[in-house]
Amino acid sequence: MDYQECAKKVIECVLLNQRTGNIVYRHVSDIAKGEIGVLLYLNDENNGANAYEISQKFDVNTSRVAAVLNSLSKKGFIQRVADPLDKRKIQVYITDKGRRYGEEHRQEIILKMSKVLSQLGEYDAKEYVRILQKISNIVENCDEEVFNHND
Repeated sequence: MDYQECAKKVIECVLLNQRTGNIVYRHVSDIAKGEIGVLLYLNDENNGANAYEISQKFDVNTSRVAAVLNSLSKKGFIQRVADPLDKRKIQVYITDKGRRYGEEHRQEIILKMSKVLSQLGEYDAKEYVRILQKISNIVENCDEEVFNHND
């Protein structure tokens, strides 16, 4: 199999179908990099998290995390608490208001994605998920140099 030719077809599909990609993945992207993602992460982390942990989880810089946390704090979705042992360290916790807001958005995104998957049919939807999971595992376990190498 010519994997470079296959890669070209994937890229072509992505570029030609940007509208489709935007419709399907825009909401998932909102989770991955934005306020909703941080809320859902904090919802799952019962012990809270600090800005560094959040930046590592979402692979964004700490200044971006600070901006997101400031916005969430102004909305009453998170609470910042100083570490009693080291006042320089701040733990971030989700509030009940933030938990409700995050869950509402999670359910909305799941509903939209499930509508798309239902159009694929059971077999193709399962295969699509299986392949996405496999790609995610490959990328996660792959040496970063492979993806950062400029030929």
